[in-house]
Amino acid sequence: MALVKLEWYRKTAPEKLLKTEYIIQQMTANVATYATPNPDLADVEAARLNLNKAAVTALAGGVALTLAKNEAEDVLDELITQLIPYVQNVSGGIEALILKGGMEVRKSSSPIPTPERVQNLDAFPSRYAKEIDLNWDGLGRNFFYQIEMFVDDDKGGGQWVKLATTSRSKYLVNGLITGTVYRFRVAGIGRNDEIGPYSQEATSVAP
Repeated sequence: MALVKLEWYRKTAPEKLLKTEYIIQQMTANVATYATPNPDLADVEAARLNLNKAAVTALAGGVALTLAKNEAEDVLDELITQLIPYVQNVSGGIEALILKGGMEVRKSSSPIPTPERVQNLDAFPSRYAKEIDLNWDGLGRNFFYQIEMFVDDDKGGGQWVKLATTSRSKYLVNGLITGTVYRFRVAGIGRNDEIGPYSQEATSVAP
C-alpha cells in the first residue's frame, strides 16, 4: 500500500501556497474520486488566500506582521494536515489516486528518526538595532527547525508562538523593540513532520 507524503512543515510559505493551489486544482479536476473533501476545499482556498495576503504584508518586516503571517500559516497547516488522512483513506493506498489528490507518494520504507532535543541555543544582540541573532547545534542535514518566541499578553501571561521555520542552525530575528527582553526556543522537525522536544530557553535584549 502506498502512503501519502507531503513533508508540509519543510516547505516555505510560498511553497505551501503553490502546493495548496495544486491540491485544490487536482481534487477539483478529480471530483469523482474526491467528492467530499474533509475539510472543505472552500475553507482551504480561503486559508490560502489569507496566507497569501499576510505573507505579502509581512514583507514590510517587523515581528507583529511576521506573527500575523505565521498565524495565517498555522490555519492553512491545520487544514492541509487534515486533508492528508482523507486522501490516504479515499485513495485506498493506490498510488495513482494519491497523485490525483495533488499529493506525493512516500517511496522510502526506511525508519525515520525522531528529532532529538536541540542543544546549545544561544541568543545575543545583533550588530544592528532591533535585531537578535539565534544559533544552535544542528541535528543533521535531514532536519528542519521551528523557532518560537514567547509573547506576553495584557493579563501578565503569554504564550509561545511560531516565529519561523528554517533549514539552517541560525536565524536573525528583526523588527524588535529596543531595550525589550525576548525569550526563544527551537525544536527539530523530522522527515515525517514530527516536531521533537524543544531546546532550553534563550534570552536576549534587543539592541
